[in-house]
Amino acid sequence: MALMGNDPAQAAYPGPAYPGGPDSLRAAVRRHLRGASPELAGRLFLRLELDSLGFSRRAYFLAPPPGSPAIALYLNPEVQNLTQQLVQLLHPWLLPATLVDQGPGGEVAVTIPLDFGPAPAPTVLAYSDENPTFSVVPLPRFGYSKGVVPSSLQGFMYRQIRYPSEDVRLGRQGTVYAYFEVNETGRVEQRRIVGTLSPTFDAEVLRVLRRLPSALTPPRQQGRPVRVGYVLPLYFRLH
Repeated sequence: MALMGNDPAQAAYPGPAYPGGPDSLRAAVRRHLRGASPELAGRLFLRLELDSLGFSRRAYFLAPPPGSPAIALYLNPEVQNLTQQLVQLLHPWLLPATLVDQGPGGEVAVTIPLDFGPAPAPTVLAYSDENPTFSVVPLPRFGYSKGVVPSSLQGFMYRQIRYPSEDVRLGRQGTVYAYFEVNETGRVEQRRIVGTLSPTFDAEVLRVLRRLPSALTPPRQQGRPVRVGYVLPLYFRLH
């Protein structure tokens, strides 16, 4: 039995970059979703697996936890159709020369939020050109999924997560997606599970997520502190 690591970026963001930057990505998504029915409201997370040219070769929503308000959006046919159109309209991502962020299957992936209804406040970017830095001791690299948080935080999570006994008994394995925001001062906020595996897995990841320390330095975009939302995949495998 083992927890497989997911070792993302160091201080400089090395992952796929959207042409024009994270503000352009947010504007493109927001512009497209303005065509949604006014009664739709909430947030979903869209995961894009990219090919070698930066195009989306596979796109899917992260499954919201049971009881989440996002489930209604997740199952809504209009949301599905709008998202398919959005994926086709997005520009290809700019990939780094050296792909330092790949999942256990070798994919290069990014996760972006889709906000329906009134624009969220404050503005949250999907990534920034400088990641926050933390005081946690880094671990060696494993396989991982592109540029979500510094590797020291990944190691912090894996050192403390305990594989739930119920999931061991059932032979359950897979990926939990945790979300948190780092604000302009480095404070960690909005910690929650956005991609479920099981209630016991979700609870264990959230327990450790709540222990994440504030960042020593905040995320920065073009030199200015910004608020960034990070989606952290945590891979669970039985061996």
